[in-house]
Amino acid sequence: MSAPVSSNLTPALVLLVVIVLIIVRRTYRQIQGTPYSTGRLFGFGGFTALLFVLLAFGTIYAAVATWGSVAYGLLVAYVAVPAAAAVVAAPYVQRVVRFEHRENGQWYYRLSWHIPVLYLALFVVRIVAEVAIFGLSAVLAYPPPTPSSVAVLAVLIGVDLLFGVSFGLLVGRGIGVYRAHRALPPSAPAPSAPPPLAGA
Repeated sequence: MSAPVSSNLTPALVLLVVIVLIIVRRTYRQIQGTPYSTGRLFGFGGFTALLFVLLAFGTIYAAVATWGSVAYGLLVAYVAVPAAAAVVAAPYVQRVVRFEHRENGQWYYRLSWHIPVLYLALFVVRIVAEVAIFGLSAVLAYPPPTPSSVAVLAVLIGVDLLFGVSFGLLVGRGIGVYRAHRALPPSAPAPSAPPPLAGA
């Protein structure tokens, strides 16, 4: 019989479940077709940026504890990797995104499954790696735990940068969808009622 989850781990478990469910829902909707909204598009990007910054902070904190101030050089990689992924993804997504103007007068967009699923997979890999190395309590730990060896720290940096690629792809996706939406022809106006007959 498995041991119950400790009460101090419950918030971390709930947080993980909520985050994964949000990302899974967004992934499914983007594959099936979701209403276009600039606020929602970039709002989710902001949510993902917060996740990336929190995860990156934990790893850089551990790297500074292990290697000293030289570890601040990792900041360059943590900025350059997502930026490069976004630059590559934006024009690609702009070409492949598909829009549909539905009867409710709103534009819906759809992406190939591999674009949102790649983000979801890399996010899950990053979280699973952290939980496998430190345990579930590390998700909410402050200060973040320090890896037991340089090799473990290197693995954590590697999966962080993979998630950085995923984050950059998400940013590029948002930019690409936004640009493609701006290039759409204006929607046809709803037909107006005919003028009343003279003398009616």
